[in-house]
Amino acid sequence: MEKSFWTKPTRAKSENTMNESLLKYFQLLKTDKVPASKLPKILLENSEFQNLVATAIIKKSPIGRGYLYELNLEKRQVFESWFGKKFPNADIEITDRASSIAKFRDSKKSKEKSIIVFLKGKKSITINNEIIDLQEYTLKFGFFACVLKHLETEKLCFVENKESFLQADKIIADDYVFVHTYGRIGSTLLAKIQTNQVLVFSDYDYVGLNEYLKCKSVFENTHFFIPQNYDLLFEKYAKDINLNRKKGQKASKNVLNSTDEIVVRICKKLETKHKFLEQESLLINL
Repeated sequence: MEKSFWTKPTRAKSENTMNESLLKYFQLLKTDKVPASKLPKILLENSEFQNLVATAIIKKSPIGRGYLYELNLEKRQVFESWFGKKFPNADIEITDRASSIAKFRDSKKSKEKSIIVFLKGKKSITINNEIIDLQEYTLKFGFFACVLKHLETEKLCFVENKESFLQADKIIADDYVFVHTYGRIGSTLLAKIQTNQVLVFSDYDYVGLNEYLKCKSVFENTHFFIPQNYDLLFEKYAKDINLNRKKGQKASKNVLNSTDEIVVRICKKLETKHKFLEQESLLINL
């Protein structure tokens, strides 16, 4: 009796998840014979793929020292039925969380293109080709928020955490425009910014240093904010750093290879004390 593809339990190591990479290879297997050496580990260990092979919907044949995978033409209809259920909208482009759900039934597979930023300060700035009186919004509402397409300002300070962003002008000169972004600082965000001077105010850890170096790679006149009493604050308030690769943080190659004076100084603390200082420590007793 033929084994049932739909009820067979799986012992695969990887989770039953789908993404663009897996979709590409499942589409390839519709028409081509593919050597195992050409298929990524993420596919070979995928539970859905292993079930397709176990039920002979995808044939696995020895060839030389390896294996060859191809669609079993006698079971094409079964494969097409499975493919249609797993990828109901295989041809659409992922542009947001909604289209990710439509394609993969999972909003987290999307790479959101919209960049949301929060801004505050005393300057008039150009945002998305409109001149905005930032001081008016800051006084009335605390900050200004938008989906960023383009930003022009003379001096810009990136603030990592929300609470610190709201009080940054108590610590740093108020001739800066303060920005807090929804998510990490990346090349897509930096490409939308035109400024002459950047200051990075973040936690004093590997993540903060990495974002500082990202900014510096784009804007030469970039500095990392460090208070004069950093060593004293560190001794009083530093917390243990979690170096667990999944839950904690790990120094990037850019950070490890940097000769920047500030990076070297903070890394020394991280490496010898295994602790880091949160930026909110600077708000104590303000």
